[in-house]
Amino acid sequence: MRTVTVVGGGIAGLQTAVFTAKAGEDTLVLDTGESLVHNTSNIKNLIGHESVSGQELLNSGKQKLEDFGGELKEEKVESVERSKDGFVVKTAEEEYESEYVVVASAGSLEFLDVDVEFEKGVEGPYMMEKHVKTDDSNKAAEKLYAAGLANSWEYQTSTAIGDGSKAAVNLLSDLYGEPYTDHDT
Repeated sequence: MRTVTVVGGGIAGLQTAVFTAKAGEDTLVLDTGESLVHNTSNIKNLIGHESVSGQELLNSGKQKLEDFGGELKEEKVESVERSKDGFVVKTAEEEYESEYVVVASAGSLEFLDVDVEFEKGVEGPYMMEKHVKTDDSNKAAEKLYAAGLANSWEYQTSTAIGDGSKAAVNLLSDLYGEPYTDHDT
């Protein structure tokens, strides 16, 4: 059983996974390779970058995930269900058991076979019909978190990165039973 499975390998999902993998937790990202930021060529509102493409950010996130021992598989999630010890995440290729799940996918959320509430989405480009309703810590249900567009209509890259970090920090705090901090020296 893995500690964390992240559904969605876009900006929010990769940021979540980088945090949990860096903390030493067995982390898997399941992704379709269709992130909305993939075709964004000129992101100018990120600290530390004059301009950066979405593809550069995705590549950097994938590399960091790998560097910290996390794993990314290109598989479409068909269902997320509760199990005795956590969750079973099913794809066409395989079933994965995980203690925690973070939903960070844009698009349909119909794969969620868990008891969660949804909020109505907003109209506009890149918007979703509905979002997973969470508390202030990105928690949607016991050991289930949501980040990025799965959690909010706020689809800006910098917002999604922060939301992924927030979900990870709160998940790790829940896992460890105390506030989690990650300070590099």
